[in-house]
Amino acid sequence: MKLTFKSKLMILTVSAALLPVILILVFTARLQFELTKRTKTELDSLSRANISQISKDAYGIIETANELFVQKNKVALNVLRQTIKDQGDFNFTKQLIKWNALNQFTGEITEVTLPAVNIGSKWLGQNTSFDTPTHVVDIVTEQVFGTVTLFQRINEKGDMIRVATSVRNHDNKRAIGTYIPAVNPDGQVNPVIAKVMNGEVYNGVAFVVNDWYVTAYEPYYINGRIEGMIYVGERIASIESIRKSIMNIKVGKTGYVFVLGSLNPHYGKYIISKNGERDGESVLEIADANGNKFVRNMVENAMKLKQGELFIQEYQWQDVGNDSMRSKLSAVSYFKPWGWVIGAGAFDDDFNDSRNRIEATISDLQNIYLSLIIFTLFIILILTMFFAKRMTQPLGYLTNLASNIASGNIHAAKSNLERLKTTTKFVSEKSSNLKDDIYKLYKSFESMINNLDSLIGQVQRSGIQVTTSATQIAASARELEATVAEQAASTKEVSATSKEITQTSYTLANKIIKVSTNANVTADLAENGKSSLTMMEQAMFDLAKATNSITSKLSIINDKANKISTVVTTINKISEQTNLLSLNASIEAEKAGEYGKGFSVVAREISRLADQTAVSTKDIEYMVSEMQSSVSSGVMEMDKFGQEVKRGTSNIGEIGEQMNSIIERVKELIPEFENVSTGTQNQSKSAEQISEAMSQLSMTATQTKDSLTEFKRATENLNDAVRGLQSEVSKFKIS
Repeated sequence: MKLTFKSKLMILTVSAALLPVILILVFTARLQFELTKRTKTELDSLSRANISQISKDAYGIIETANELFVQKNKVALNVLRQTIKDQGDFNFTKQLIKWNALNQFTGEITEVTLPAVNIGSKWLGQNTSFDTPTHVVDIVTEQVFGTVTLFQRINEKGDMIRVATSVRNHDNKRAIGTYIPAVNPDGQVNPVIAKVMNGEVYNGVAFVVNDWYVTAYEPYYINGRIEGMIYVGERIASIESIRKSIMNIKVGKTGYVFVLGSLNPHYGKYIISKNGERDGESVLEIADANGNKFVRNMVENAMKLKQGELFIQEYQWQDVGNDSMRSKLSAVSYFKPWGWVIGAGAFDDDFNDSRNRIEATISDLQNIYLSLIIFTLFIILILTMFFAKRMTQPLGYLTNLASNIASGNIHAAKSNLERLKTTTKFVSEKSSNLKDDIYKLYKSFESMINNLDSLIGQVQRSGIQVTTSATQIAASARELEATVAEQAASTKEVSATSKEITQTSYTLANKIIKVSTNANVTADLAENGKSSLTMMEQAMFDLAKATNSITSKLSIINDKANKISTVVTTINKISEQTNLLSLNASIEAEKAGEYGKGFSVVAREISRLADQTAVSTKDIEYMVSEMQSSVSSGVMEMDKFGQEVKRGTSNIGEIGEQMNSIIERVKELIPEFENVSTGTQNQSKSAEQISEAMSQLSMTATQTKDSLTEFKRATENLNDAVRGLQSEVSKFKIS
């Protein structure tokens, strides 16, 4: 399915709006998860910190109470001591009293007989009833709001028996006759007895008859010997202010502070329970679903704690009145002086309300945010549809213009552009004050169409001109190529002819050498002709100079081609003059008779060579005549050279006329033949130079032909390119 630009624009806009929304939703969900997780963690930490602090506070209350009781006991001890002193102090009488001493730990009874103890002059008696007052004890008890006891030493070990007390036993009577053994049932020295027997005051918790008390013990002396001790104290479990303070502490929604005993007879029992409903009840053996006796573990672990330390224990618990077990978290500390295991516990669901409220608030915020996002997306969708239509409608018009341009119909594009100016608002100058991108795009299209119209028109016109010029260049190249080809062929022929002339000149030179040899024989006889032959030598020398001039002027291709004709003409004339000279020589030889026979043979050879030279010269002249159309500029130079040769010929004629006698002619003939030999050699060299020049001219012509072929090919390629350009440009229709 092919999407329109409008659809793509809407998808892009909605996606651009939707993507951050999705990211925000994901982030919000992640944030909610993290916030819920962190809330749970923080609430757990807070709940742990809360119950820990409450446990510490309860510990602090008990610790403070203990310090108050210690101070109170010190005061009470002072009151008791002073009262005893005021009443006359301790003393023994001679009367012996029997006691059924009861071990307060084991219950074992031992019969003992001890002296009667008086305070002042009054015996303390053996009073067990609270209805009957006991001397000194009841007075101090009322004053200090505690319990008071007077002990008498039983034996050397230090066992102490209560002889007067306000402490109650199980029968709710005065606990006289009970004693504290110096050694506990576990074999350990009793700390109270040890301290007192050492002459010191004991302040602290101690087991009194059947319970634990905050106590103070002090020895008393009779005749310098420790004979007993005095006691003040208060039963811990009966301290109502502490009980109320602890029971009034709330932990969380339904949590509370509880106290368990770690000392007999309260080991594993509630000392303080929720609302006091389970005080004294043993919970030591309560176990969870896995059989774990967590209360026992709690007590045992608490007894290992140092002062101020605590631990947190989680377990399943069921309070009175609840039908199910719930998860509970307790911070446990241990107050060693009293042997109390202090626990501040709360159920997990007590703290869930806050977490649930936070999660509900987050969920509500997320729902509100989601509703706002949906509403915003709806508004964005409507605005996108509206603006997409406004944006894509002008693009549709411009797309049609682009289609016209793509099809090459510039004229139609220009017409549609003018129509848009008058029929649509988005391109008008008045409605495009803001000069938005659509308007700029329209103006760009307008400039592009106008520029294309101008450019293609110019290209079409230039293409025609280039085609015409390329055609003319190609035609000229073909003509020039043909001319150069003809010139190359002619040059090759001239070169071949020059080689033949060179060979002929070499042959002629050899013959002249032989003639010169023969002339030397008759040199003495031809001495009179020396002067004329010298003139002939000078003339031939001039001929060599003219030939060298021709050779030097053939350095340039056109000059060389033009000078060939002059050289050929010169050679032809030399041949004619040579024939003439040979004829004259023959005549003179005939005149010389016997002495001129050898010279006659030489004359015939010269004549034959001259004829061959004439034949070759005619061939060269024929070939040069074919080249003269291309090298006509050298004709004048050759004419000049011909005039010089004529002057030389005239001199040689004068030499012939002066040879009146054979001897004179022979003498003159030797240097003349030498001059002829030199000239012939020079002619041979000149012919070689002509041949080399012709070879170079042929090579140059071949290279010129190759270059013209490449130029012709390039011209044809240019022509093809121009025709292709015209073909492509012809697809465009312009005004």
